[in-house]
Amino acid sequence: MSSRAKHQRPPLLEVHRFRELCALAKEFHDLEPWKYLTDCNMLGIEDASCGKIRLASVLGNAGQVFGFLVHRGEPGLRWALTAATDNAHESHDPNSAHSQDCSSVEFVPKRDLDADDLVLLAQIGFKPFPRTRLGWLKFRSLRPGAAPWHLDQAEADLLLSDLRKIVQFARLASQQKNLFERRAANELPFYPKEAIVTNPLRSEDLEWQKLVLAAEPPPKAISLSDPERVALTALPRDGDLVIELDCLYSPGLVTEGSRPYFPWMSLVVDAHNGLVLATELENSQTEKPEHAAGRCLLRALRKLKCRPREILVMRNRIALVLAPVVQPLGITIFKVSCLPWLDQAFHILRRGIIRARKGA
Repeated sequence: MSSRAKHQRPPLLEVHRFRELCALAKEFHDLEPWKYLTDCNMLGIEDASCGKIRLASVLGNAGQVFGFLVHRGEPGLRWALTAATDNAHESHDPNSAHSQDCSSVEFVPKRDLDADDLVLLAQIGFKPFPRTRLGWLKFRSLRPGAAPWHLDQAEADLLLSDLRKIVQFARLASQQKNLFERRAANELPFYPKEAIVTNPLRSEDLEWQKLVLAAEPPPKAISLSDPERVALTALPRDGDLVIELDCLYSPGLVTEGSRPYFPWMSLVVDAHNGLVLATELENSQTEKPEHAAGRCLLRALRKLKCRPREILVMRNRIALVLAPVVQPLGITIFKVSCLPWLDQAFHILRRGIIRARKGA
């Protein structure tokens, strides 16, 4: 798995569609909806062609990042609704930062754009917005585990359709700033499906719905062959060994494939002294973290040539995957709120990877 930096060409966009996107983004910018909407005051958009839901969220109320996100897909909706209903969710899980699935538009200084952004903006004769240092447009696609990347044509077309509705909603919210008063955090207005987007949006046109996160389907358990099961059972039990186990996004960027991504980094750490017993990288675009962690653990046990007394995990899905395998081996799994030795080991590894990347 190579992580050597190289320039990847972004997808090509139709210039006339990109020009429309930028014009609508300017309309949104001029309305300054972050003055009266927070990132939790989201607009629901139901796709008429497939019934799928997207959630549009305004950025800028905190005065740091300005623009908007359109959350999509089950991971995107789960991330957005969790953020709206749990103010501390990001501190619970270090993987949260790379778990978004959305399209984004940000208003940024010119230095935040790469060469490909500037070429595309030059093709439409874009002029930065006056009287602000955040006068440049930056469009990005965010996928779970992937680095922010340029929109492809399908994403640009969908964002253009959504942005027409978002601008109308921002205009309505600027006139009726109490739209979300006395509404639950998961109660959201949906853009009317039959509405003509060139007509002004009225508050009575909105359909309010309470969105509830469905339970995630249980993960598929790790399967072992009979010889593997026999070999693990034959390992002696170390009654003093307690292991911390987790799977996190590595800070080392991999540039293989169509877009850069952050691989999974699984860690097996001695809970008594912080010794790293095993660490492995796997592709976050093709593998689930619970399965990557499980494989790393099993390889560690074969290398250690013993069975631990306990395994400590923070993620319920890792516990579910491992339970059918390790419980017959006399190993107890405990779900805990923190893994202090593993967290320390990860941050040391992280600093080393970042230093190596800067020195490359």
